Amino acid sequence: MMIQNYVDAMMQGDYKALSECFSEKCSYFDYTLNTWNMHNYHVYGKKSIEMFFRHKFTFRILKASDAVIENENTANFFMSYAGHSLFVRATIEEYGEDGKIQNMRVRLG
Repeated sequence: MMIQNYVDAMMQGDYKALSECFSEKCSYFDYTLNTWNMHNYHVYGKKSIEMFFRHKFTFRILKASDAVIENENTANFFMSYAGHSLFVRATIEEYGEDGKIQNMRVRLG
């Protein structure tokens, strides 16, 4: 299940494994940061996802924990954004022809 691969990579802070969950032309939108009047994350493309999460994981800006998989497309977990913690829901909205994530949205859980 692709959601399991995504969750495993997020929990381990493994940006390479995380990028492997996504199709070449993909989108990742995280709408939770406006809670603190910060800009949302909009990331396009597999390489961009790898670079984005490499930075976030390396500098400990993002950290995920306590994941629960709801179904084949949705997982809930706690996400720490530079010290601010939220309960979030990540949803795979579309798969690419390669069976990997084409579009994913992260919102408040």
